[in-house]
Amino acid sequence: MHGNVVDVAMRRWLSQEDPEPGWMRAQVDAIFDEVARPSDEGMVKWRSASDRRETLEFCRELVVRLEESLLRYALPFNYDPALRFAVPITIPGLDGEPRELILHGEMDLLVEDCDGLIAVWDLKATKDNGYYKKVLGQLTFYAIVVLAMRGRLPAMTGLLQPMCDTRVLPVAVTPQAVREMAARIERTAHDIWAGRDIPKASDEGCDWCEVRRLCPKWDKRQVVRSGRMPLALAVR
Repeated sequence: MHGNVVDVAMRRWLSQEDPEPGWMRAQVDAIFDEVARPSDEGMVKWRSASDRRETLEFCRELVVRLEESLLRYALPFNYDPALRFAVPITIPGLDGEPRELILHGEMDLLVEDCDGLIAVWDLKATKDNGYYKKVLGQLTFYAIVVLAMRGRLPAMTGLLQPMCDTRVLPVAVTPQAVREMAARIERTAHDIWAGRDIPKASDEGCDWCEVRRLCPKWDKRQVVRSGRMPLALAVR
């Protein structure tokens, strides 16, 4: 919940022609109510009587700290918030011949300075100082996307984590990490092309899988749970 709220606040603020200081703090309550509103995705279930208030206070403090970081690491440069991408790359197919696939996703913030140096920042609404260890693969994937888009790796990747001790944390993406991620992408594509992408039998982990909406098994579970067919199934 708090991650969605501050993500919306940052992208809307940076999408303004001239971001106004204090705007995120002034708008965070309204954005919070908007994100918490029941929708086709479901409704927020608070864990306790105080959970809503505590989460809102967390968001209020986070956007104040976040603005301070963005004033230094984004606004002086060219930047693209919430940058959605569909980038083609070419890898060997099953027969060894070149074959194209598309890398899809969204970066929280891509920044480019006057010398063409690129930084990729990912916003994390966490207080866990060690959280960066869980997202090394995500940042490496973004580095590969930048390489495909711009012909060069980003000069810097890292996290905007305003509620941690280090609010702006550069995280190095090594050439070895890029090679390993590229190999994982290739193996995944080969598994899909060869029909080896059958969902696992167990439902364990499905509820927090980041790619569940692309999985035919998840679509079927959603039909059973809600009694309504997802649009993605209806148009197939």
